Amino acid sequence: MEHRIDPWLILAGVAILGASLVQLAALDRTLGGHLFLRQLVWSVVGLVLLLVLSRFSGTILQRLAIPAYGLSLVLLAGVLAAGQVRSGTRGWFALGPVTLQPSEVSRLGVALIVALWFGRRSGRLLKLGELAVLSILVGLPFLLVLLEPDLGVALTYFPMWAAAAWLGGLPPKVWTALALSALVLAGGAWELALKDYQKERVLTVLDPSRDPFGAGYQVRQSKIAIGSGLLTGQGLGRGTQSLLRYLPAQHTDFIFASWAEATGFLGVSFLILAYALLLWRITLAAIRAPNRFGLALTTMIGAWLAFQIVVNLGMVVGWLPTTGITLPLFSYGGSSLATTCAALGMVIAIGRERLVNL
Repeated sequence: MEHRIDPWLILAGVAILGASLVQLAALDRTLGGHLFLRQLVWSVVGLVLLLVLSRFSGTILQRLAIPAYGLSLVLLAGVLAAGQVRSGTRGWFALGPVTLQPSEVSRLGVALIVALWFGRRSGRLLKLGELAVLSILVGLPFLLVLLEPDLGVALTYFPMWAAAAWLGGLPPKVWTALALSALVLAGGAWELALKDYQKERVLTVLDPSRDPFGAGYQVRQSKIAIGSGLLTGQGLGRGTQSLLRYLPAQHTDFIFASWAEATGFLGVSFLILAYALLLWRITLAAIRAPNRFGLALTTMIGAWLAFQIVVNLGMVVGWLPTTGITLPLFSYGGSSLATTCAALGMVIAIGRERLVNL
């Protein structure tokens, strides 16, 4: 009983990973770079991490929280000083043929430390001082990622803060004040912080015809790819948008579009159902969590993954600006894959602890 894991969560995760490997194998013929082999290796690493962490008790996870958070801050600071630059972002450590993206890995440290803090706090409603503590715990790594600069990954820290604040019973009037403050900050950021290309991405969402061969090119090609998939798709490796390389970032940010072109409505439905099952099992783990630490940890992980999924899908269909947020377990990338698998292992660990305590 103590070693039982959630088979449905595992099934959903493996289904998404399997679909990703199938798609990357097809893209390998066009893009090269041994995408399939690299992702296969990271998939094995990720599944091992998942299984190892699923055996941990909640007590062990709590003990890991402070070291994990401290290491996260060290890695994020280190990558700013000596990281590898890609597309204008200094966000990777190069270790021979392997690269590590601390901004992805650090989310685990943030989730653990906030869950530890949440489990130890008393009282039903968050006080102003507690909200400040929560904001500092999440805000420090958020700002370090923003300095890389990597706005897309930085945004994925926000749903963890929001989930913890919601669990803490943040009063409605505070949410209203925060929403108004966010609007003011957004206006200031538009004038002072956002670069011209970032503004163009937002404006292109509002007016798709504004710059069809510039800022709107990616989304335009993505829509064509998705639409051309029809019911059953054009076949793996046969889609014109992917095969002729009209679709940019088709193995990372826009891999969903290349999958839709190859497999059509049926393949898209399969993938969305797999994600729905995954999020549903995480939600059940949160509802059944044995303590406040487990509740906070599973809820934050679920919020982070749901945010990534929604934003990525909204981006590829042109409903949201292009932000560089990948699709969990599906987009190519070792750091993201390993981090997501580790997070799912923690969710399983919390669920297994509940079974032990029954």
